[in-house]
Amino acid sequence: MLDILPTTFIFTIINLITLFLILRFLFFKPVGDFLEKRRQKIHDDLNNARREREEAARLLDEHRAMLAQAKAEAARVVEAALAKAEEHREELIAKANAEAAAILERAKAEIRQEQAKAVEQLRTQIASLSVAAAEKLLARSITAADQDKIFEQVLEELDSAYEKYSS
Repeated sequence: MLDILPTTFIFTIINLITLFLILRFLFFKPVGDFLEKRRQKIHDDLNNARREREEAARLLDEHRAMLAQAKAEAARVVEAALAKAEEHREELIAKANAEAAAILERAKAEIRQEQAKAVEQLRTQIASLSVAAAEKLLARSITAADQDKIFEQVLEELDSAYEKYSS
């Protein structure tokens, strides 16, 4: 069978140890370091991705909150603008009503003045007609027919004077 020489055995063991050391320093250690660095990079990348996802979720929540706040603020601004517009409308209506009331009051006062003036003129004319009628009566002696005729003339003049001032 096989004869194993002790020197061959020792050289084989030394060769195996040398080969193991050479492979370990040249191959196993760099490959192990590479694999460890790769594992660490993957771990770091996963952690970064998780942090970025959490940050994105946080930012999304912040943006949603800001959007809701902006919508609420816009609604408040619109509501305030509508309230102010309603208030302005009410002020304009009140002002227009006050102006209309003032115009109406001035017109009524003017009508009262014109009416008083017309009544005064009518009284003046009645007085002058009465004086004229009295002068006619005193100037001559009148009969009942003359009296009726004068009365009718005075009434006609009063009617014409009234129509003149009432229109």
